[in-house]
Amino acid sequence: MKRILVLLHEYERPGKGRNLVDALAEAWRGQGVEVSFVSGIRTRPEADLLIPHVNLTRTPPEYVEYIESFAQVVNRGVLDISKRKVSRHLLSRQDAYPGPVIVKTDENSGGRPEHRLSRYRQPLRTWLRRRAAWLAEALPGQELAWRRELSEYPVYDSLARVPPGAFRNPALVVEQFLPEREGDRYFMRYYLFLGDHTRSSRVMGTGPFLKRADCKPVDEGLEVPREVVDLRRRLGMDYGKIDYTIHEGQVVILDANRTPAPPGTPDATARTVRDLAGGIGALFSGT
Repeated sequence: MKRILVLLHEYERPGKGRNLVDALAEAWRGQGVEVSFVSGIRTRPEADLLIPHVNLTRTPPEYVEYIESFAQVVNRGVLDISKRKVSRHLLSRQDAYPGPVIVKTDENSGGRPEHRLSRYRQPLRTWLRRRAAWLAEALPGQELAWRRELSEYPVYDSLARVPPGAFRNPALVVEQFLPEREGDRYFMRYYLFLGDHTRSSRVMGTGPFLKRADCKPVDEGLEVPREVVDLRRRLGMDYGKIDYTIHEGQVVILDANRTPAPPGTPDATARTVRDLAGGIGALFSGT
């Protein structure tokens, strides 16, 4: 029997249903594969295939060492999925860009996973730092200067309107705002993949900042642009999700995620698992 080990960060626990891999694990078990989860790197169960599922933008060095001790690893070289690594539309204060812009965290998911880790390890220090940041931002010109997480990404009409503090803050990036839009509707496209199995879809929302819970699926089975597939290859991703838009014919990559969440509804999750689960077979080669 083949054995899969899913590696989580020490602050995470398996079986919560917050990750797509939880649903995939059930499908793999139905195929006769043994699947187990481990939180942290204190123990090293034997496995034919390791799936690192460390929900952070950059893999900590101690986890890299643990990952390297396994012969077969999914996403072995995918150690950094920050905006500075993925985006081709970043801006500096000096750029002569005439269009609207958006401010994002360099880290994925608004910086929330890193904030949870900091709160887990140093709760008092994290609370004090967050309070100090909010107080400092009340000063002129300091808006966004100390933010390490954002619940929403603000959009500005021009670079000139971006608070100067955003450019001084290494936790943030400023990017061209290139939405896919039809009238007052905004769209985002998802490319999900596991090995040689893929799934693509498009969702719709009413605001420029699309949250998964507020989006409505509108298309499935879309052709994935070459630029998106090329990014997957460049990053060396075996499993994950890439978010993108098509703005006036231009492919705009927004995000790469190696620990995707379920796509929303139970039906959508079931379809995703149906399309992707079989892709694990190609990743067992050589075991």
